[in-house]
Amino acid sequence: MKPLMLKMQAFGPFAGAETVDFTRLGPNPLFLINGPTGAGKSSILDAICFALYGATTGAEREPAQMRCDHADADSLTEVNLDFSLGEQVYRVRRLPTQERPKNRGEGTTTQQAEAQLWQLDGSAEGNLLVAKSVTDATSRIRDLIGLDVEQFRQVMVLPQGKFRELLMADSRDREKIFGQLFQTGIYRRIEEQLKTRAAGIRQAVDQHQNQVRGILQSADLGAEEQVGEELALLEPELGTALAARDKARARHLQAVGARDQAVELSSRFDRLASRQAEFAEKIVLAPEFNARQAQLDRALKAQGIRHLYDQHRSAIEVQGKLKRQLQQADEDLQAAITQHRAAETALASAKRAYEAVDHLKQQQLELKQYRDRLQTLANAQKQLQERQAIWNSSRLTVDSNREAQTKLAAEKAAIDRELEAIASELVSLASKQIELAALEQKHQQRQTLEKLFDGRRQLQDRERKLSESVEAEKAAFEQDAKRARETELAWHSGQAALLARELRQNDPCPVCGSLQHPSPACEKADGGPVTHEQVEAARQQEDIARKRLQVAENHRQTCRNDLVTAEKEINQLQLLLGPEATQPLQVLTNMLKASEAGIGRLLARQARQKALGARITDINGQQSELTEALSALEAKAETTRDQFIQARASVEDLEQQIPESYRDRQTLEQALAAVGTRIGQLTDALNVAEKVQVDKRSARDQASTRHEESGRQCADQQQTCSNAESAWQEALAESEFASPEAYRQALLTGAQQQQLKVEIDKYRADLASLEGAVQQLQTDLAEQSPPDMVAIEQRLEEASGQVKLAETTWQQLDQRHNQLLGIRSKLARAHKAHEKLEAEYAIYGTLSDVANGQTGNRISLQRFVLSVLLDDVLIQASHRLYSMSKGRYQLVRKEDRARGNKASGLELEVEDSYTGKTRPVATLSGGESFMAALSLALGLSDVVQAWAGGIRLDTLFIDEGFGSLDPESLDLAVRTLMDLQASGRMIGIISHVTELKEQMALRLDVVSSRNGSSIRTVAA
Repeated sequence: MKPLMLKMQAFGPFAGAETVDFTRLGPNPLFLINGPTGAGKSSILDAICFALYGATTGAEREPAQMRCDHADADSLTEVNLDFSLGEQVYRVRRLPTQERPKNRGEGTTTQQAEAQLWQLDGSAEGNLLVAKSVTDATSRIRDLIGLDVEQFRQVMVLPQGKFRELLMADSRDREKIFGQLFQTGIYRRIEEQLKTRAAGIRQAVDQHQNQVRGILQSADLGAEEQVGEELALLEPELGTALAARDKARARHLQAVGARDQAVELSSRFDRLASRQAEFAEKIVLAPEFNARQAQLDRALKAQGIRHLYDQHRSAIEVQGKLKRQLQQADEDLQAAITQHRAAETALASAKRAYEAVDHLKQQQLELKQYRDRLQTLANAQKQLQERQAIWNSSRLTVDSNREAQTKLAAEKAAIDRELEAIASELVSLASKQIELAALEQKHQQRQTLEKLFDGRRQLQDRERKLSESVEAEKAAFEQDAKRARETELAWHSGQAALLARELRQNDPCPVCGSLQHPSPACEKADGGPVTHEQVEAARQQEDIARKRLQVAENHRQTCRNDLVTAEKEINQLQLLLGPEATQPLQVLTNMLKASEAGIGRLLARQARQKALGARITDINGQQSELTEALSALEAKAETTRDQFIQARASVEDLEQQIPESYRDRQTLEQALAAVGTRIGQLTDALNVAEKVQVDKRSARDQASTRHEESGRQCADQQQTCSNAESAWQEALAESEFASPEAYRQALLTGAQQQQLKVEIDKYRADLASLEGAVQQLQTDLAEQSPPDMVAIEQRLEEASGQVKLAETTWQQLDQRHNQLLGIRSKLARAHKAHEKLEAEYAIYGTLSDVANGQTGNRISLQRFVLSVLLDDVLIQASHRLYSMSKGRYQLVRKEDRARGNKASGLELEVEDSYTGKTRPVATLSGGESFMAALSLALGLSDVVQAWAGGIRLDTLFIDEGFGSLDPESLDLAVRTLMDLQASGRMIGIISHVTELKEQMALRLDVVSSRNGSSIRTVAA
């Protein structure tokens, strides 16, 4: 992963929007992040880590705490990061949870955390991979980079105060980190699959044994032989129990039938008693329902004269209503007479005002004539303005034409003078071009010479390293050769001891033939005899060491041949260049740039000469065209002046025909509108007064008619009311009701009458039904008596006990018989499966123990692979640590087995060449720990990059730690980082050390202020 562009807003100490363009620093930069304490240097790393994983590098602060206190309330805290993975480029945007102002109204609302991830494919928007989910974005980035946030902090970022974590990690933590980096999960899966397979087989074997024991124990058997013996004894007993069970079942069925018949008869006697009780209850309610029947009869009689009662009440209500209508009609008549008199007065007043309308109409006619003349004046004024504009335009065109002729003449004179100057400058162009070609050739040769110098230095460094490798391989070969000789000698000694063990006194020795054996060879006490296979293995190791030594010598010789060839090429170029060979390349570069710049200026002047010549031709053509057009334009201007004078005279004549006060159209229209409005008002007022007078007179006549009609209706209704009273009193006297109050109490509504009738009918129907049921049951049970249920139930219980006993006996025997048969079948299947399991466990169990570290040094398969990779990492790391520690320290892997069950095989130690001993890395000082951690991180980066299938570690950020180094160690550390940069890595350093600022030309300066910090990029 390599960052390309970082954008922060309201993040950490940065109040506004800050952008860091890492591409400005170069493709693989080594740069310094510089600034005072608290300015926000580490916040840049926090922003990168937050954009990728939603967490900071130090993990001390939550993302929501990263908002800048100086930021505007409307500015959201967010981070955007563009980064590359190989050839692919991605962009991630992330916002933490924060408070922001509401879009509407006052107050704030919570902005939830969100993240977006794009793959930048060249399109305007890119390919959106994650739309908003924080979890999905973090998971997708973790899959892309191959690291989670903890591994990112330990491998690609050395945070302030945490650079020792990877160095001090134990085997289990380092196994997790290295497994992720080198993608060795396949070995872990192999371990787990073998362990699972072996455990499954082992569990199956245990299950088989437990199954056999469980099968026998389920039948209370101690051995498999008892199954057949018990089956032979059980079969006769089972036949006898079956016959006894069938007889008991038949007796039980007879008892059940008798009990069912007795239950039915008892139930019928119970129903008879229940119906008799219900019938007695109904008889008790008879008086109540007789009273209800009498109430219903009185209501029906009252219903017969109800129409007369209703007519009497209705006549009284109508008479009251007509009296109220008569009173209202009298009031309406008096109001109508008053309104009619007022309308006649208003009509007389409107007629007097209308007499002024004739004068207003004459005034309206005169104003309309002024309006027509004003429109003619407006048209004449418009024509005057148009002709004046045409005359002005003609004059301006003539003046512009004359001015253009003057400018072209001046431009032509200036061009002529410039052409003379350019011609004198271009005299030396050809000679300077020849000089430039010769200088370019020498500059190219000098560049080639510089490359050869660099190549020679690299070859010299490589030859020195290869010589060291040859010496190391030579020492290893001599050690393996010595070990092979010692092993072979031990084997021979072992063979002699074997022969000596078979010697007997007075028996001839098979080697020398002697009958006496005073000093026979003895086996070593420290172990068994050396085998022939061990001798062959030692010889093979010696051959391997010899071949490695030969390969190293061949590589060194090839390097020396390349060095000789480079020296020859350097000598040839130095002869060609002469004195320029010793000059600095920058001097030739400056001379070449100066010559190229001079010729470039002359070529630009030559192009200017051509452009000016073309401009002279254009000017001559334009001058001819302007001269021809000028005469025509002057004649046209004279004509338009005459037309303007005529139009002005016409306007002055029209103005004399309109009074000055009405020359303004708006004033005239307002006066005309006022006159028209007044005429309309007077006319409308007269019309309204006439209509109101007619309406009020009509209303008075109608009110008089209604008053007379109401008087007649009131008199008629008085007679109707008297007749209805007489009819009602006569009907009441003839009825059984003593008073109107008694009649009203007897009245019931139709619904009340219907409900009362339904209740009476239901009572009578229920009473008849119960009486019939009682009579029928008494007839059916006349010749029968209630059964003795206790005796019947007792006989049934005895039969049930007998059948249950017989059933239980038979079931126990049958269940035991089936159980024994099932056990015999299960034992046969279990023994057949056990043979296959034993064969499989012999293979998978052994492989699982070896792969999961259950044998020997207790190192698992994945940890063994990682230990080999760790050795490669430590070779690279030790090379750098050896250099930075001035030849004192190297990192080595601890090979001793850890105590107890603790994981081992990946612990680190440091080898101190001053003491010749190894010791734990925890014993290093602060500065030494920093150098060791830095070396380990760089070595890990090298090996992971080279590992097929490993992830890409293109970037390394180091936060502080350099202040613990002395000047010489600091210089060695910086040189190490420069070597790493040359291999294609981006390295960023955060430090206050002044010497680093002086050594590094590429910097990100963090500037602090009272209102927040800002970032300034310093690039070479």
